Amino acid sequence: MITRGSLWLPLAILGLLAALSFWIERSVQVGETGDQAGRSDPEGIMENFEALRTDPAGQPQYRLAAKRLKHYSGNKLTELEAPRFVQLDPEAGEVRATAREATVSADGEEVDLRGDVVVERAARPGQPAMTLRTAQLLIYPERDLLRAPGAVDIEDSVQRVRAGAMEYDAAQRIMKLSGRVQARYLPAKG
Repeated sequence: MITRGSLWLPLAILGLLAALSFWIERSVQVGETGDQAGRSDPEGIMENFEALRTDPAGQPQYRLAAKRLKHYSGNKLTELEAPRFVQLDPEAGEVRATAREATVSADGEEVDLRGDVVVERAARPGQPAMTLRTAQLLIYPERDLLRAPGAVDIEDSVQRVRAGAMEYDAAQRIMKLSGRVQARYLPAKG
């Protein structure tokens, strides 16, 4: 014969397990309010990270490296400390970008460089080396697009340019400057 007390014990254990499961699920989920709670503990951290992207033929397209990489599972965001981005294009020339920090979108389509951003284009025949400085630079690697939403300073051996914002389409080699644009041509060194 089964007593009433022996029926309650399995039900109490099941109830306790259900409550514990619910508590564990809630404690690891990112809050739906959009707060930073989900970003407090990264899912993964890598030191001295470096990734190389190649085209289908195996030719290098670009390299992304950083002192430290932190990946957060809740919003799929990746944060980089001291990032270095290098676009490897034999026709257009090598372009390097560095900053204090960056974030990479979940799909990898956008890299947001922030803090002392410096972009350097290597010299090529008929084209001098160029340096661009700004506070923030958005890079869209798959679209060959660079965007600086704030002030930019651009300098090469023949000119210095300052603008309120910039967009550069690397595929078409078109740079659009906006805001208050100032250009100064430098005398030729002789």
